[in-house]
Amino acid sequence: MTPLTTTFETYTGTEAAFSRTEERKSGISAGFGSARPEILLSLHEDIEPLKAVWQALERKGDATPFQSFIWLSAWQRHIGTAQRIKPAIVVGWDEEGGALFILPLGVQQGIVINKLVWLGDGLCDYQGLLLSKDFSRHVSAAQFPALWEAIRGMLPSHQIVTLRRMPERIGGQANPFMALGSMRRHASSAHLTMLKADWESYYSEKRSAGSKKRDRQKRRKVEELGEVRFVAPATAQERLATLETLVAQKSVAFARMGVANIFEKPGHLGFYRDLAGNDETAAFLHLSHLTVGGEVAAASCGLSTGSSYFYVLASYDEKAEAARFGPGVIHLMELMKHAAETGHQVFDFTIGDEAYKDCWCEVEVPLYDYFEPNTLAGWAGIAPHIAYLQVKRFVKQTPVLWQGFTRLRAAAGGIAALRSAGA
Repeated sequence: MTPLTTTFETYTGTEAAFSRTEERKSGISAGFGSARPEILLSLHEDIEPLKAVWQALERKGDATPFQSFIWLSAWQRHIGTAQRIKPAIVVGWDEEGGALFILPLGVQQGIVINKLVWLGDGLCDYQGLLLSKDFSRHVSAAQFPALWEAIRGMLPSHQIVTLRRMPERIGGQANPFMALGSMRRHASSAHLTMLKADWESYYSEKRSAGSKKRDRQKRRKVEELGEVRFVAPATAQERLATLETLVAQKSVAFARMGVANIFEKPGHLGFYRDLAGNDETAAFLHLSHLTVGGEVAAASCGLSTGSSYFYVLASYDEKAEAARFGPGVIHLMELMKHAAETGHQVFDFTIGDEAYKDCWCEVEVPLYDYFEPNTLAGWAGIAPHIAYLQVKRFVKQTPVLWQGFTRLRAAAGGIAALRSAGA
Protein backbone atom coordinates (compact mmCIF):
# COMPACT_ATOMS: atom_id res chain seq x y z
CA MET A 1 0.00 0.00 0.00
CA THR A 2 1.40 3.37 -0.98
CA PRO A 3 0.82 5.83 1.85
CA LEU A 4 -0.79 9.16 1.05
CA THR A 5 1.29 12.31 1.32
CA THR A 6 0.37 15.96 1.26
CA THR A 7 1.13 16.13 -2.46
CA PHE A 8 0.51 13.96 -5.49
CA GLU A 9 4.20 13.44 -6.16
CA THR A 10 3.76 9.66 -6.11
CA TYR A 11 0.42 9.64 -7.91
CA THR A 12 0.55 7.37 -10.97
CA GLY A 13 -3.04 6.20 -11.10
CA THR A 14 -5.86 5.00 -8.92
CA GLU A 15 -4.52 1.56 -8.10
CA ALA A 16 -0.99 2.74 -7.42
CA ALA A 17 -1.73 5.66 -5.14
CA PHE A 18 -4.77 4.62 -3.18
CA SER A 19 -5.61 1.19 -1.82
CA ARG A 20 -9.37 0.63 -1.70
CA THR A 21 -9.85 4.25 -2.80
CA GLU A 22 -11.85 5.90 -5.55
CA GLU A 23 -10.94 9.24 -7.21
CA ARG A 24 -13.27 11.29 -9.33
CA LYS A 25 -13.15 14.87 -10.48
CA SER A 26 -16.13 16.71 -9.17
CA GLY A 27 -16.88 18.55 -12.38
CA ILE A 28 -17.25 21.74 -10.37
CA SER A 29 -15.12 24.79 -10.98
CA ALA A 30 -13.34 25.34 -7.71
CA GLY A 31 -12.69 29.03 -8.08
CA PHE A 32 -14.25 32.17 -9.38
CA GLY A 33 -12.95 32.06 -12.94
CA SER A 34 -12.18 29.65 -15.76
CA ALA A 35 -8.48 29.59 -14.78
CA ARG A 36 -9.27 27.76 -11.57
CA PRO A 37 -8.84 23.96 -11.76
CA GLU A 38 -11.49 21.46 -10.83
CA ILE A 39 -11.42 19.82 -7.41
CA LEU A 40 -10.28 16.22 -7.27
CA LEU A 41 -12.35 14.15 -4.86
CA SER A 42 -11.07 10.89 -3.41
CA LEU A 43 -13.08 8.36 -1.43
CA HIS A 44 -11.42 6.25 1.28
CA GLU A 45 -12.76 3.36 3.32
CA ASP A 46 -9.76 3.16 5.66
CA ILE A 47 -8.68 5.99 7.96
CA GLU A 48 -5.16 4.79 8.76
CA PRO A 49 -3.50 5.50 5.36
CA LEU A 50 -4.70 9.11 5.62
CA LYS A 51 -2.76 9.83 8.81
CA ALA A 52 -0.08 12.12 7.32
CA VAL A 53 -2.52 14.14 5.23
CA TRP A 54 -5.03 14.30 8.07
CA GLN A 55 -2.60 15.51 10.71
CA ALA A 56 -1.08 18.05 8.32
CA LEU A 57 -4.54 19.55 7.78
CA GLU A 58 -5.13 19.55 11.54
CA ARG A 59 -1.97 21.58 12.08
CA LYS A 60 -2.50 24.09 9.29
CA GLY A 61 -6.27 24.20 8.84
CA ASP A 62 -9.47 24.56 10.85
CA ALA A 63 -11.16 21.76 12.78
CA THR A 64 -12.24 20.82 16.29
CA PRO A 65 -10.32 18.22 18.34
CA PHE A 66 -13.21 15.83 17.83
CA GLN A 67 -12.20 15.60 14.16
CA SER A 68 -8.56 14.92 14.96
CA PHE A 69 -6.95 11.76 13.62
CA ILE A 70 -6.15 10.63 17.16
CA TRP A 71 -9.78 10.86 18.27
CA LEU A 72 -11.50 9.41 15.20
CA SER A 73 -9.05 6.60 14.48
CA ALA A 74 -9.43 5.37 18.07
CA TRP A 75 -13.22 5.75 17.80
CA GLN A 76 -13.31 3.66 14.64
CA ARG A 77 -11.19 0.90 16.19
CA HIS A 78 -13.21 0.61 19.38
CA ILE A 79 -16.71 1.80 18.50
CA GLY A 80 -17.30 2.38 14.80
CA THR A 81 -16.49 -1.16 13.72
CA ALA A 82 -18.69 -2.60 16.48
CA GLN A 83 -21.57 -0.40 15.28
CA ARG A 84 -21.13 -1.61 11.69
CA ILE A 85 -19.99 1.80 10.51
CA LYS A 86 -17.73 1.61 7.48
CA PRO A 87 -15.61 4.72 6.82
CA ALA A 88 -16.49 6.65 3.65
CA ILE A 89 -14.01 9.49 4.02
CA VAL A 90 -13.95 12.11 1.26
CA VAL A 91 -10.88 14.26 0.63
CA GLY A 92 -10.93 17.29 -1.65
CA TRP A 93 -7.63 18.25 -3.29
CA ASP A 94 -6.40 21.44 -4.94
CA GLU A 95 -4.41 21.57 -8.18
CA GLU A 96 -1.11 21.18 -6.32
CA GLY A 97 -2.19 18.06 -4.46
CA GLY A 98 -2.88 19.78 -1.16
CA ALA A 99 -5.88 18.73 0.91
CA LEU A 100 -8.63 21.39 0.82
CA PHE A 101 -10.94 19.48 3.13
CA ILE A 102 -11.58 16.12 4.75
CA LEU A 103 -15.11 14.86 5.28
CA PRO A 104 -14.92 12.13 7.97
CA LEU A 105 -18.04 10.26 6.93
CA GLY A 106 -19.15 6.69 7.46
CA VAL A 107 -22.00 4.46 6.37
CA GLN A 108 -23.78 2.59 9.16
CA GLN A 109 -25.11 -0.61 7.74
CA GLY A 110 -28.59 -1.63 8.83
CA ILE A 111 -30.88 -4.52 7.99
CA VAL A 112 -33.03 -2.39 5.68
CA ILE A 113 -31.62 1.15 5.78
CA ASN A 114 -28.03 2.37 5.61
CA LYS A 115 -27.28 5.73 7.23
CA LEU A 116 -24.62 8.26 6.31
CA VAL A 117 -23.15 9.59 9.56
CA TRP A 118 -20.11 11.41 10.87
CA LEU A 119 -17.33 9.20 12.14
CA GLY A 120 -17.33 9.69 15.89
CA ASP A 121 -21.12 9.98 15.98
CA GLY A 122 -22.35 9.80 19.56
CA LEU A 123 -18.97 10.64 21.11
CA CYS A 124 -18.21 14.03 19.54
CA ASP A 125 -19.60 17.21 21.04
CA TYR A 126 -18.82 19.01 17.78
CA GLN A 127 -19.05 17.28 14.42
CA GLY A 128 -18.08 18.41 10.96
CA LEU A 129 -15.26 18.54 8.47
CA LEU A 130 -11.66 19.69 8.45
CA LEU A 131 -10.94 22.73 6.27
CA SER A 132 -7.77 24.21 4.85
CA LYS A 133 -7.28 27.90 5.56
CA ASP A 134 -7.94 28.78 1.93
CA PHE A 135 -10.97 26.53 1.46
CA SER A 136 -13.31 29.47 0.77
CA ARG A 137 -11.00 30.64 -2.04
CA HIS A 138 -11.71 27.40 -3.85
CA VAL A 139 -15.34 26.74 -2.88
CA SER A 140 -17.82 29.53 -2.25
CA ALA A 141 -20.94 29.09 -0.13
CA ALA A 142 -23.02 29.20 -3.32
CA GLN A 143 -20.98 26.36 -4.84
CA PHE A 144 -21.03 24.00 -1.88
CA PRO A 145 -24.52 22.51 -2.52
CA ALA A 146 -23.38 21.40 -5.98
CA LEU A 147 -20.14 20.03 -4.52
CA TRP A 148 -22.14 18.15 -1.88
CA GLU A 149 -24.32 16.65 -4.64
CA ALA A 150 -21.18 15.41 -6.40
CA ILE A 151 -19.87 13.94 -3.14
CA ARG A 152 -23.17 12.18 -2.48
CA GLY A 153 -22.94 10.62 -5.93
CA MET A 154 -19.65 8.88 -5.16
CA LEU A 155 -20.53 7.58 -1.70
CA PRO A 156 -21.58 3.99 -0.95
CA SER A 157 -25.29 3.24 -1.06
CA HIS A 158 -27.29 4.81 1.78
CA GLN A 159 -30.90 5.81 2.28
CA ILE A 160 -30.59 8.46 5.01
CA VAL A 161 -28.14 11.25 5.81
CA THR A 162 -27.97 12.06 9.54
CA LEU A 163 -25.24 14.60 10.23
CA ARG A 164 -25.61 16.02 13.72
CA ARG A 165 -24.08 18.55 16.14
CA MET A 166 -22.57 20.88 13.56
CA PRO A 167 -21.45 24.38 14.65
CA GLU A 168 -22.04 27.39 12.41
CA ARG A 169 -18.30 28.03 12.21
CA ILE A 170 -15.26 25.79 12.08
CA GLY A 171 -12.29 27.68 13.41
CA GLY A 172 -12.25 31.01 11.61
CA GLN A 173 -14.44 29.86 8.72
CA ALA A 174 -18.13 29.46 8.07
CA ASN A 175 -19.26 25.84 8.09
CA PRO A 176 -20.05 25.16 4.41
CA PHE A 177 -22.87 22.79 5.39
CA MET A 178 -24.87 25.79 6.56
CA ALA A 179 -25.29 26.67 2.88
CA LEU A 180 -27.37 23.53 2.29
CA GLY A 181 -30.45 24.88 4.02
CA SER A 182 -32.90 22.64 5.86
CA MET A 183 -30.67 22.75 8.93
CA ARG A 184 -32.42 22.00 12.23
CA ARG A 185 -31.36 23.32 15.61
CA HIS A 186 -29.95 20.60 17.81
CA ALA A 187 -31.66 20.02 21.15
CA SER A 188 -28.70 21.57 23.02
CA SER A 189 -26.14 24.29 22.41
CA ALA A 190 -22.49 24.42 23.40
CA HIS A 191 -20.96 27.13 25.60
CA LEU A 192 -17.51 28.65 26.01
CA THR A 193 -15.66 31.45 27.74
CA MET A 194 -12.64 33.56 26.83
CA LEU A 195 -9.92 33.21 29.46
CA LYS A 196 -7.26 35.69 30.50
CA ALA A 197 -3.63 34.94 31.21
CA ASP A 198 -4.21 36.48 34.64
CA TRP A 199 -6.61 34.06 36.34
CA GLU A 200 -7.37 36.35 39.27
CA SER A 201 -8.61 39.18 37.07
CA TYR A 202 -10.74 36.76 35.05
CA TYR A 203 -12.17 35.23 38.22
CA SER A 204 -12.95 38.67 39.67
CA GLU A 205 -14.90 39.63 36.57
CA LYS A 206 -16.91 36.42 36.46
CA ARG A 207 -17.88 36.00 40.11
CA SER A 208 -19.88 38.43 42.23
CA ALA A 209 -18.73 39.42 45.70
CA GLY A 210 -21.26 37.03 47.24
CA SER A 211 -20.19 34.14 45.00
CA LYS A 212 -16.52 34.70 45.80
CA LYS A 213 -17.31 34.72 49.50
CA ARG A 214 -19.15 31.39 49.20
CA ASP A 215 -16.27 29.96 47.16
CA ARG A 216 -13.81 30.90 49.91
CA GLN A 217 -16.04 29.43 52.62
CA LYS A 218 -16.40 26.11 50.80
CA ARG A 219 -12.71 25.98 50.04
CA ARG A 220 -11.90 26.46 53.77
CA LYS A 221 -14.35 23.71 54.72
CA VAL A 222 -12.70 21.31 52.28
CA GLU A 223 -9.21 22.28 53.48
CA GLU A 224 -10.26 21.42 57.03
CA LEU A 225 -10.69 17.83 55.83
CA GLY A 226 -7.14 17.62 54.48
CA GLU A 227 -4.65 19.11 52.07
CA VAL A 228 -6.23 20.13 48.75
CA ARG A 229 -4.16 19.47 45.61
CA PHE A 230 -4.82 19.80 41.89
CA VAL A 231 -3.05 16.97 40.08
CA ALA A 232 -2.37 16.53 36.36
CA PRO A 233 -0.91 12.99 36.10
CA ALA A 234 2.20 12.71 33.96
CA THR A 235 2.68 8.99 33.26
CA ALA A 236 0.42 6.61 31.36
CA GLN A 237 -0.16 4.57 34.52
CA GLU A 238 -1.16 7.66 36.48
CA ARG A 239 -3.48 8.86 33.70
CA LEU A 240 -5.17 5.47 33.56
CA ALA A 241 -5.66 5.52 37.34
CA THR A 242 -7.31 8.95 37.12
CA LEU A 243 -9.52 7.72 34.29
CA GLU A 244 -10.66 4.69 36.27
CA THR A 245 -11.55 6.92 39.22
CA LEU A 246 -13.49 9.27 36.92
CA VAL A 247 -15.36 6.32 35.39
CA ALA A 248 -16.32 4.96 38.82
CA GLN A 249 -17.49 8.35 40.09
CA LYS A 250 -19.35 9.21 36.89
CA SER A 251 -21.07 5.84 36.81
CA VAL A 252 -22.57 6.57 40.24
CA ALA A 253 -23.85 9.91 38.93
CA PHE A 254 -25.36 8.30 35.82
CA ALA A 255 -27.24 5.80 37.99
CA ARG A 256 -28.50 8.57 40.29
CA MET A 257 -29.75 10.64 37.35
CA GLY A 258 -31.29 7.67 35.57
CA VAL A 259 -29.03 8.26 32.56
CA ALA A 260 -27.54 5.49 30.43
CA ASN A 261 -23.93 4.84 31.44
CA ILE A 262 -21.79 5.63 28.39
CA PHE A 263 -18.94 3.50 29.75
CA GLU A 264 -21.15 0.41 29.55
CA LYS A 265 -21.71 0.86 25.82
CA PRO A 266 -19.57 -1.45 23.65
CA GLY A 267 -16.13 -0.05 23.04
CA HIS A 268 -16.51 3.23 24.94
CA LEU A 269 -14.38 2.38 27.97
CA GLY A 270 -11.76 0.80 25.72
CA PHE A 271 -11.70 3.99 23.65
CA TYR A 272 -10.88 6.18 26.66
CA ARG A 273 -8.37 3.68 28.03
CA ASP A 274 -6.63 3.58 24.67
CA LEU A 275 -6.17 7.36 24.62
CA ALA A 276 -5.31 7.70 28.32
CA GLY A 277 -2.67 4.98 28.23
CA ASN A 278 -0.90 6.21 25.11
CA ASP A 279 2.05 8.55 25.68
CA GLU A 280 1.62 9.92 22.14
CA THR A 281 -1.76 11.39 23.14
CA ALA A 282 -0.63 12.84 26.48
CA ALA A 283 -0.56 16.42 25.17
CA PHE A 284 -4.00 15.99 23.60
CA LEU A 285 -6.09 14.07 26.15
CA HIS A 286 -5.77 15.93 29.44
CA LEU A 287 -6.76 14.14 32.65
CA SER A 288 -6.70 15.77 36.08
CA HIS A 289 -8.08 15.29 39.56
CA LEU A 290 -8.46 17.02 42.90
CA THR A 291 -7.30 15.28 46.06
CA VAL A 292 -8.48 16.08 49.57
CA GLY A 293 -6.32 14.51 52.22
CA GLY A 294 -4.80 12.24 49.59
CA GLU A 295 -8.16 10.92 48.35
CA VAL A 296 -9.52 11.79 44.90
CA ALA A 297 -12.56 13.99 45.44
CA ALA A 298 -13.14 15.03 41.82
CA ALA A 299 -11.74 14.29 38.37
CA SER A 300 -12.05 15.43 34.78
CA CYS A 301 -11.09 14.63 31.21
CA GLY A 302 -10.51 17.32 28.60
CA LEU A 303 -8.90 17.95 25.24
CA SER A 304 -6.10 20.46 24.74
CA THR A 305 -5.50 21.83 21.24
CA GLY A 306 -3.57 25.00 20.55
CA SER A 307 -5.10 27.90 22.45
CA SER A 308 -8.35 26.10 23.33
CA TYR A 309 -9.25 23.70 26.13
CA PHE A 310 -12.34 21.47 25.77
CA TYR A 311 -14.02 20.28 28.98
CA VAL A 312 -15.44 16.84 28.13
CA LEU A 313 -16.12 14.76 31.26
CA ALA A 314 -16.19 15.61 34.98
CA SER A 315 -17.04 13.74 38.17
CA TYR A 316 -16.86 13.91 41.96
CA ASP A 317 -17.04 11.40 44.78
CA GLU A 318 -20.64 11.63 45.99
CA LYS A 319 -19.92 9.51 49.06
CA ALA A 320 -16.93 11.50 50.32
CA GLU A 321 -17.29 13.94 53.20
CA ALA A 322 -15.99 16.68 50.94
CA ALA A 323 -18.98 16.21 48.63
CA ARG A 324 -21.01 18.59 50.86
CA PHE A 325 -18.75 21.48 49.90
CA GLY A 326 -18.63 21.23 46.13
CA PRO A 327 -15.27 19.61 45.28
CA GLY A 328 -16.33 19.51 41.64
CA VAL A 329 -16.57 23.30 41.52
CA ILE A 330 -13.21 23.68 43.26
CA HIS A 331 -11.66 21.28 40.77
CA LEU A 332 -13.22 23.16 37.84
CA MET A 333 -11.77 26.46 39.01
CA GLU A 334 -8.34 24.89 39.50
CA LEU A 335 -8.58 23.40 36.02
CA MET A 336 -9.57 26.72 34.45
CA LYS A 337 -6.68 28.40 36.25
CA HIS A 338 -4.33 25.69 34.98
CA ALA A 339 -5.66 26.16 31.42
CA ALA A 340 -5.12 29.92 31.59
CA GLU A 341 -1.61 29.54 32.97
CA THR A 342 -0.66 27.07 30.22
CA GLY A 343 -1.56 29.44 27.39
CA HIS A 344 -5.18 28.53 26.66
CA GLN A 345 -7.32 31.49 25.63
CA VAL A 346 -10.61 29.62 25.26
CA PHE A 347 -12.22 27.29 27.77
CA ASP A 348 -14.93 25.38 25.92
CA PHE A 349 -17.55 23.69 28.09
CA THR A 350 -18.80 21.88 24.94
CA ILE A 351 -22.34 20.63 24.45
CA GLY A 352 -25.03 20.94 27.11
CA ASP A 353 -27.12 23.74 28.60
CA GLU A 354 -26.43 23.04 32.27
CA ALA A 355 -27.19 26.02 34.50
CA TYR A 356 -23.70 26.18 36.06
CA LYS A 357 -22.24 27.18 32.70
CA ASP A 358 -24.08 30.51 32.90
CA CYS A 359 -21.69 31.51 35.70
CA TRP A 360 -18.73 31.35 33.34
CA CYS A 361 -19.73 31.42 29.69
CA GLU A 362 -20.39 34.51 27.64
CA VAL A 363 -20.57 32.70 24.30
CA GLU A 364 -23.30 30.28 23.20
CA VAL A 365 -22.55 28.07 20.21
CA PRO A 366 -25.73 26.91 18.46
CA LEU A 367 -25.48 23.46 16.91
CA TYR A 368 -27.35 22.11 13.92
CA ASP A 369 -28.46 18.78 12.50
CA TYR A 370 -28.86 17.90 8.84
CA PHE A 371 -31.20 15.11 7.74
CA GLU A 372 -31.67 14.04 4.16
CA PRO A 373 -33.61 10.96 3.04
CA ASN A 374 -33.16 9.96 -0.58
CA THR A 375 -35.56 7.02 -0.93
CA LEU A 376 -39.08 6.22 0.18
CA ALA A 377 -37.61 3.85 2.77
CA GLY A 378 -35.38 6.69 3.92
CA TRP A 379 -38.35 9.00 4.41
CA ALA A 380 -40.17 6.32 6.39
CA GLY A 381 -37.11 5.72 8.56
CA ILE A 382 -36.18 9.31 9.28
CA ALA A 383 -39.58 10.93 9.88
CA PRO A 384 -40.06 9.42 13.39
CA HIS A 385 -36.48 10.36 14.28
CA ILE A 386 -37.00 14.00 13.28
CA ALA A 387 -40.26 14.14 15.25
CA TYR A 388 -38.52 12.72 18.31
CA LEU A 389 -35.72 15.29 18.10
CA GLN A 390 -38.19 18.15 17.71
CA VAL A 391 -40.01 17.04 20.85
CA LYS A 392 -36.69 16.60 22.67
CA ARG A 393 -35.59 20.13 21.79
CA PHE A 394 -38.94 21.57 22.88
CA VAL A 395 -38.73 19.81 26.24
CA LYS A 396 -35.11 20.84 26.81
CA GLN A 397 -35.84 24.46 25.97
CA THR A 398 -38.89 24.60 28.27
CA PRO A 399 -37.54 24.81 31.86
CA VAL A 400 -40.66 23.47 33.60
CA LEU A 401 -40.90 20.46 31.29
CA TRP A 402 -37.16 19.76 31.45
CA GLN A 403 -37.07 19.93 35.26
CA GLY A 404 -40.05 17.61 35.48
CA PHE A 405 -38.49 15.16 33.04
CA THR A 406 -35.11 15.07 34.84
CA ARG A 407 -36.85 14.45 38.18
CA LEU A 408 -38.89 11.58 36.75
CA ARG A 409 -35.78 10.16 35.10
CA ALA A 410 -33.84 10.32 38.37
CA ALA A 411 -36.71 8.66 40.24
CA ALA A 412 -36.83 5.87 37.68
CA GLY A 413 -33.06 5.49 37.94
CA GLY A 414 -33.28 5.23 41.72
CA ILE A 415 -35.92 2.51 41.51
CA ALA A 416 -33.85 0.59 38.96
CA ALA A 417 -30.78 0.85 41.21
CA LEU A 418 -32.72 -0.50 44.20
CA ARG A 419 -34.04 -3.41 42.16
CA SER A 420 -30.55 -4.16 40.90
CA ALA A 421 -29.14 -4.09 44.45
CA GLY A 422 -31.86 -6.42 45.68
CA ALA A 423 -31.48 -8.89 42.84
